[in-house]
Amino acid sequence: MVAAGATAWALTSGDDGPDRSVGSAAPSSTTAPATTTAPPGTTAAPASTAPRPPEIDRTYSVLTATRTFVDPARPTSPNGAFAGAPARTLPVSFWYPDGPGPFPLVAFSHGYAVTPEYYAPMLERWAASGYVVAAPTYPILSGEPGGASHVDYEQTFTDTSFVISQILGLGAGDPVGALVDGSRVAAAGHSDGEVIAFGVGFLECCRDPRVRAVVAMAGNLANADNPHVRDTGTPILHVMETGDEYDPYPASIAWDREHLTAPRWMLTLEGATHVPPYQAAGDAHFELLVRAVVDFLDATLNDRPDRLDRMAATIAASPDLATLER
Repeated sequence: MVAAGATAWALTSGDDGPDRSVGSAAPSSTTAPATTTAPPGTTAAPASTAPRPPEIDRTYSVLTATRTFVDPARPTSPNGAFAGAPARTLPVSFWYPDGPGPFPLVAFSHGYAVTPEYYAPMLERWAASGYVVAAPTYPILSGEPGGASHVDYEQTFTDTSFVISQILGLGAGDPVGALVDGSRVAAAGHSDGEVIAFGVGFLECCRDPRVRAVVAMAGNLANADNPHVRDTGTPILHVMETGDEYDPYPASIAWDREHLTAPRWMLTLEGATHVPPYQAAGDAHFELLVRAVVDFLDATLNDRPDRLDRMAATIAASPDLATLER
């Protein structure tokens, strides 16, 4: 279950601010935001009523939107010149297919001092492959309000589950909500967001039972200094870079080998650093990563296990770029 507050949670100091050097986020091209105020909490995934078979290997046009969800039950901490607030306000950026749906939902968590728009090239590609991508902008972690900080980082796990609940509650009357299949939900994230995605998938404090797959990218999962649940059956794809300047690769892969249990896949990007594979469209690592993640999501959310073989074959064909371990 999701535990608000997560009092036993801690982030190891070695992961403090890994994204300070990545610069400002690109301007958003989303539609005008709508605001929704709703009580917090985790709701059961709605039952799917005769969903159409998932489309595979189809490239959709991608639309964008924003929604803003407000959780009145949890405060935002004081931070720098910001005095704090009695509620948590979570703008959410969406990239979604221009098609009839229903589509799986991927909840994406950004890194330190950036917003979801920084990752737009990657998230757009996921959406074009048939996924509704929803990316909240976390208070304070994003840099607003008061500057980037981990002052209330433990709240981001509950933020993520809260946002999933609100999206699933939008219903058929909302253009985005009408496209979401609430029985097919994944969590993904980069850097500090990697820990968030791992948390809602595996940490004792913060697991969300609606999350069926996790894509954790760019970091050492030991940074989630909190007990995690083993042998859950939840598939995880953990992506690491041998040249990561914030989380040395040998420690990251060693932790995975000792602690992650099947079904697991560890994707190593050879010679890559912390940011470009996740943000720089056209980069060779970026292009391989996008194909691998889509195959993983197709396998775990669209019941296409053959896509795991395709993922492995794509990676094996480019040993100078990447390797895959199970």
